[in-house]
Amino acid sequence: MFRKLSLMALLAGIFCLAAFRSDPFSYERPFAFNSTIDHLFWEEEHAAPVSMNETVAAEADSLNGLRVMMLNSFAYDSAYANKVQRVIQRRMPSSAFTEFWDGSSDDLSTALTGQDAVVVAYPSGGSPELIRAFGKVLGQFARLGGAVILTGTHEFGALQQLGLFDLDYGYYCKERSIGQILSEHPVFQGVGNDFSTEVYQYPLDISDPGFVALAEVRGYPFMGYKQIGAGKVVYLGLEYYFDEPQSSRLLTNVLRWVAKPRVKRSEVVLYAGKGFEKPNTFDLKIYPNPYVSKATLDIDITKPTSMAVDMTDELGRQVTVLLPRRNLSTGLYRLELPNLEPGVYLVQCQSSEGTVVRKVVKAADN
Repeated sequence: MFRKLSLMALLAGIFCLAAFRSDPFSYERPFAFNSTIDHLFWEEEHAAPVSMNETVAAEADSLNGLRVMMLNSFAYDSAYANKVQRVIQRRMPSSAFTEFWDGSSDDLSTALTGQDAVVVAYPSGGSPELIRAFGKVLGQFARLGGAVILTGTHEFGALQQLGLFDLDYGYYCKERSIGQILSEHPVFQGVGNDFSTEVYQYPLDISDPGFVALAEVRGYPFMGYKQIGAGKVVYLGLEYYFDEPQSSRLLTNVLRWVAKPRVKRSEVVLYAGKGFEKPNTFDLKIYPNPYVSKATLDIDITKPTSMAVDMTDELGRQVTVLLPRRNLSTGLYRLELPNLEPGVYLVQCQSSEGTVVRKVVKAADN
């Protein structure tokens, strides 16, 4: 009898803990059930069936064979990270998944080789130093044509530490809200104009001028993206405890959008003078490439623009600023690359119209 009472008390305690997760932004109603309990009892009941239309879309996706890494190192918990992956797999069954749970920034950089997209499921803290190091690796991954998708989190500090876009504050919207779509965009295909969410939203107060808001609630964006080099960082401020039609469709729409056109990142930064998505306001050349002691960067500007030029290593760490941001008129501008340690570097020309990235090899002086 005592054992039965103890077991009942234990289960009651678990359910009490499951019904509430503290939150700094709202006190209107509790969080959804804890994901561990949800994993045991609620998964099948709340999983939305895949519609016929989404089955057709999934078959079309088989032409892409998207390679997705789930970056789970600082996810809220493992059950949640696994659910996000299942949401994608149900609608994009041809996608290939890998999971990254633990390791250094160098390990992450190696694991990203050959990946098309990274999904960061509910980042909610960890070592600030490691998160910042991961952010630099993810930024470099995006510059070379990869896509980084961040799902919503109440721990906006983790997003700040990643440093992929400038963020002032994060909010937490618990009551069911109508998301205002700011513009027509492929990510809203099949979602409908009456977009609303049963799940919780995590809008942000973003000061980054490069961030493009796609949807907002109460005047703050909870969906948007930033172009970084040849790739994108997308923020999807929704929670994926349950597989709900609209929010799940948004997630897979985002993945389809960033995967088209499919471009091998090895082709994004080519040889001098051959770029990817080159803005028509300027052209640039690096010669010689590879170089031993010094090289020349020529920037031919065809119409006035604002521009900054820097060099980073392969992990995205800035090694030198070649040109601080300034307004430039038309003409030819010539810069000299410094005599750095031997290795592979990236020259980034950031103009008001876009960013072009060039790979340059610094050879050893024998």
